[in-house]
Amino acid sequence: MSTDDQTAQKQSIKDKVMAKVKEAITPAPKPKVNPNLIAIDSRAATYDGEPIRVMAVTASDTGKILVSKQKEWRDPVEPAGNTTVVTDTPNTFNHWSLSFDEGTQMKEVMAAYKASLAAGLLSLDDSLRRYDPAGVIQTRKVDERGKSLDFDSMGMNNGHIAILLAIWAAQKSHGGYIITLPPDQSSEDEDESDGEFDMLPFSV
Repeated sequence: MSTDDQTAQKQSIKDKVMAKVKEAITPAPKPKVNPNLIAIDSRAATYDGEPIRVMAVTASDTGKILVSKQKEWRDPVEPAGNTTVVTDTPNTFNHWSLSFDEGTQMKEVMAAYKASLAAGLLSLDDSLRRYDPAGVIQTRKVDERGKSLDFDSMGMNNGHIAILLAIWAAQKSHGGYIITLPPDQSSEDEDESDGEFDMLPFSV
């Protein structure tokens, strides 16, 4: 092998080694993030049972909501730009986004739940099935305007309410998003695919 061939071979080996080193130290590309995802921190304490806190994520462009897990209710609220905090005990926390009052807002909350179910927007983690509002919500009457939902106050607990409040907060986020869109774009966003929850920018 000539000197030139040996030099070329060494250079080739060196180039391969440097390429592997560069590959090893180059950061992996960041996962794609849906900029319309909002975390929901829902806390309920004024109904039966122990206070309950559930975490959810919603895609404000489609209105879909995933209620993912339960966390400690007493943990302090940490304000964050991508998080909506909804609670029925606003005086307990130093920060919140939505405050729930049963006397004036229960109809609105029930309507949000009904709309989410009808549109197939709600996903509930198996660990939270015991708090599924379907277990305490019943159809009371049917009239020319359609079904009217009522709730069983005897069976309602803080877990049920926490999930209902998360759905309510999600619908408000979706409504705010649609209001800010041009008319021709709002209808397009309703037809997005189901993959938005595969692009979570935070842990819920």
